[in-house]
This record gives sequence, C-alpha cells and structure tokens, in this order.
Amino acid sequence: MDYDIFAPFYDDVMGDRQDVLDIIDRQITTHHPGARTILELGCGTGSILAGLSRKYVVAGIDQSAQMLRIAQQKLPNSQLTQASIAGFDLNSPYDVIICVFDTINHLTSFHDWQKLINSTAKHLPLGGLFIFDMNTIHRMKALSVAGTYTQSFDGKTMTMDIESISSHEVEWHVTIQEPHNDGAIQVYEEHVRESSFPLMRVQAELSSQFEILETFDSRLDRPSDSSDRIYFTCRKL
Repeated sequence: MDYDIFAPFYDDVMGDRQDVLDIIDRQITTHHPGARTILELGCGTGSILAGLSRKYVVAGIDQSAQMLRIAQQKLPNSQLTQASIAGFDLNSPYDVIICVFDTINHLTSFHDWQKLINSTAKHLPLGGLFIFDMNTIHRMKALSVAGTYTQSFDGKTMTMDIESISSHEVEWHVTIQEPHNDGAIQVYEEHVRESSFPLMRVQAELSSQFEILETFDSRLDRPSDSSDRIYFTCRKL
C-alpha cells in the first residue's frame, strides 16, 4: 500500500499536526540545538517538513508518487525522493532524521526495521539525532477490537476498520465516500498493513548504533509495552 489513493484527502483527515511538530522541535532544541538539516522518512504530503522548513533545510523520502507531488507544491526547493524507507541511500548526511506518525510500523518485518535503523545511522554524523515514534502491539490489538471508526470532512465520509492479522500485525481498511453533484458517490479504498515489535527488542536494535536519550509515550510518561504510542530520541554514536 503506497497511499496514492489516499493522498488527496490526507491533509484534511490528519489536520495541522502541530503537536508532533512541537515534540520534534523541542527534542532538537534540547539535544542538538546546532542542527540545520532534517530528513523525514515517510514524509507524505510534506506538512511536517513544511512546518520545520521555517527553521531548517529539509528533505524527505516517501514511496507514494502522489504524496510527493503534493509535498513538492509545499516545498518546491526541497529534495524529495521516491523510495522505500527501508534500506534507503541518498549519499548525503543530515543533522536530524525523523520518522513520525507510526510510519515505521508500515514496515511489516523486523528485518526491514533493522534496515531502516542501519540506513538512518549511515546518514547521520556522530551526534546526529534520530527521532521517531511507533505504535505498540498493545495499541494495535486495542484498535482491532474497537469497532468501526467514522470521520466526516469537507462533505466526505471516511470509515476505518482494523483487522487483526497476527499477534503483532493488523490491517487498516480505509474507505472514503465522496458525493458528487449528480447524486453519485465515488468510493475510494486503501488497505494498510502495520506491524509492531516488543519495546526491548527495538531498544536493543537501536543501542548498537545509538544512545537512546529519551523515550516517552503519548502522555509523556515512561513507556512500556502497555503504552499506545512510544517516542524515541536517539543520538548517533
């Protein structure tokens, strides 16, 4: 799933994302105040990068061509690359690399998580920051039994059902209905797989190349496998 169908609706559904921008900026200000360049893995429509571009030189990677077309309109002078976030190679270092909105969970094998972590380390100088978040297995299990979620926006209706695939994997079934003036309804569908892994396994993988400076959950509490979303700020060793 590469979000091409969802791309035109993404910003309307997700909102301004200021809370995540605040987290990123606070972590950079605290742990790497001299940072000047940022790469976002899974940059989508570029809203996070657009917010950061007021202070930093930004670049992004995403697998969806449609997402990147929207992002390029917001960031006409930024380098945006269509590629997988696992095993990427841009031949350029960055002061900070970010991967937010559970983007890492879209990699459904731990081998691909390892590839992302290794590629990130290769693109950071010593002292560079890696800031990312992940949905936990607990959160995905809770979502899979929560029932259908419905959201209306700009005259359209979105429904989401989350299906449990295995002990650590779910599939999001997203449907958007768009009414037309002639009474017809256009239906768009996307199916998104997400996987998660135990916190200790992720921390162990990070620790070979990074110092984990901060971890916290969405309530800014100490994270555990019972948290919903976990944020990491790591420094390249």
